Amino acid sequence: MARDLFRSAAKKQQTLFNAWLLMNDPIAVELIGETGWNCVTIDQQHGVGGNETLVSCLTAAKAAGLPAIVRVANNDPGLVGRALDAGAQGIMCPLINTVDEAERFVRAVKYPPRGVRSWGPYRANIGVSGDYFKTANRFTIACPQIETKGALQELDAILGLRGVDMVCLGPNDLSVALTGRLDIWAKEVQDAMKEVLAKAREHGVMTLIFCNEIDFAKPRLKEGWDVVAIGTDAGWLASAAAATLAAVESSS
Repeated sequence: MARDLFRSAAKKQQTLFNAWLLMNDPIAVELIGETGWNCVTIDQQHGVGGNETLVSCLTAAKAAGLPAIVRVANNDPGLVGRALDAGAQGIMCPLINTVDEAERFVRAVKYPPRGVRSWGPYRANIGVSGDYFKTANRFTIACPQIETKGALQELDAILGLRGVDMVCLGPNDLSVALTGRLDIWAKEVQDAMKEVLAKAREHGVMTLIFCNEIDFAKPRLKEGWDVVAIGTDAGWLASAAAATLAAVESSS
């Protein structure tokens, strides 16, 4: 199999920086790789493009040496299998509410006997030495998102499922679920983050967190989250464009 950066970094307690893509442009993926980011998330829930865009971004990610997670639009085995066959290592599933939903998701990610993933890794097995089928379940990553009250209530059961390799805490949706407002700094969210991180460590599950801004990310690095995403490609472009224009206007 290809090098498993996610698991090897977690064992060394090395935080990976994740570039979260909404615009989903393959050239942007290559540029991100050049700048030194460790991995990418291709967002097909709130991002641009369908399957052709996904394949282009995964092709660029492999060329750039970036392991890729795909966030599928919903808990659909067809979408999960399509992303895995196209070359994603990890699949992130949003809005998991119950352990039963998490189990359904894990089964979509894993081949039998653990799961029900259908055979057809047309890109996933390119360059793979050995038997892809025998090693895929140990290499792929099932990453349910913890961003609902239901997921928090069943957190131990979800983390205890065989095949849950990573969890992603989504502070934006979680803040709305817990407080009724968009406030990632709310005490309820801070408490939930501590609980998820602690329990994930107890269960030996890797952790990923999305951070809207640098100030939110810095404490997460000190806490030891395994994978930290900071902003999005769309946000970076907008900020850089605004800063460039402001600098030019101020000098004129």
